[in-house]
Amino acid sequence: MKRVLIDFPLASFATLAVKFNLSLAHSASFAVSLVYSLVTSASSTVKLFTFLRLTLGALAILVVQALVPCAALAAPLLWYEDNNLGRAGGMPPDFIEKFHHPETFREASRHIRVYMIRANVLNKMDDVFLTTLLDPYLRRNNIKLAIDATGVVWAQAPGRDKAFAANIQLLERLKRLGIVVHYISLQSVLSKPLIRAGKTVDYPLGKRIQDATAFANAARSTYPRAEIGIIDALPSHGKDYRRAYRALRDAMSREGLTLSYIHVDMPFEIPHQRQLGVTWQTLREVERYVEEELGLKFGFFTTSRTAGNISSKAFHERVMAALECYTGATGTPRDWLIASWFPHPRNTIPENAVGEDYPAMRTVLAFGRSLERIMDVGSSSQSPGRTQEPAWRALCIAG
Repeated sequence: MKRVLIDFPLASFATLAVKFNLSLAHSASFAVSLVYSLVTSASSTVKLFTFLRLTLGALAILVVQALVPCAALAAPLLWYEDNNLGRAGGMPPDFIEKFHHPETFREASRHIRVYMIRANVLNKMDDVFLTTLLDPYLRRNNIKLAIDATGVVWAQAPGRDKAFAANIQLLERLKRLGIVVHYISLQSVLSKPLIRAGKTVDYPLGKRIQDATAFANAARSTYPRAEIGIIDALPSHGKDYRRAYRALRDAMSREGLTLSYIHVDMPFEIPHQRQLGVTWQTLREVERYVEEELGLKFGFFTTSRTAGNISSKAFHERVMAALECYTGATGTPRDWLIASWFPHPRNTIPENAVGEDYPAMRTVLAFGRSLERIMDVGSSSQSPGRTQEPAWRALCIAG
């Protein structure tokens, strides 16, 4: 035992800290406790040498954690966005009502870390709603606000300048009202096809990057501290995302801007049915590329087009399955997003609905609790995952 203590590799402390996702505070406490217990159990002939090695090992924890990117160690964030019911500017019929009755989703609110709202929805809200309902709710629950900027896509196409300007004007209005915007998500700026007269019209990557950079510049003048990222579906379409992501990151960098995160829109049925050859492992590779090669934060939309067109219960089941399937494939995104742009779920509250009724906050609550359970057990991109388990394959891979 004494010999093992002396030969214990210094790097093992850091490895343990990273593997078990310990915070700096927990790492320091763990290291000090371990050093004390091991040294006091050693004989007097090895105490000094053991103490020195273990102390250096304890310091290694703090050094390595300072060097490892924060995204790899931070707890994941749950983002939520209300359903637009498949219509531009749409919203659930109880969108405003729920803020009048926050008790109907109090527990779900505890899990939401970022509330994302479409710009074209907020533009419909008056100042009273924004300052007396929305902002107090966010502050009371320590939830950050994200704007889903819908006006950035195809900004140079005829007639799109008004949508671009409306989004920037919204940011200026929110700023005047004293509302803090923490995130600005550029919706589908790289991936959404431009359709005119029923036909897809080419809108080149160069223009898309120009649109994103121009919008980010304008947004920064109002909210200089807001993180700017994109919502993107290139991987879901089976298209090359690497070149586009790197080109956007580099173009923004040249303008003194930072691309902070990439949130991938990939409905459940795409990897489930292996559409266009896309699998859960494909999504995991996107995460690896975004985090390790680009140095950005990665997020995954848990949603389902198929289920969203069936019922709120079907949508709930697919969202929960997406969590199990992607974590089973060793996915560890910084951000998990729950959102729908389909007919279901139609309502958002209450969170304690029963039976066949699955309003969005019932799903948020179940998802948040499951995510906590997964984090308590421990999830690591270095683990072998569950992809060979029969139960996982039955849930996550069609036929």
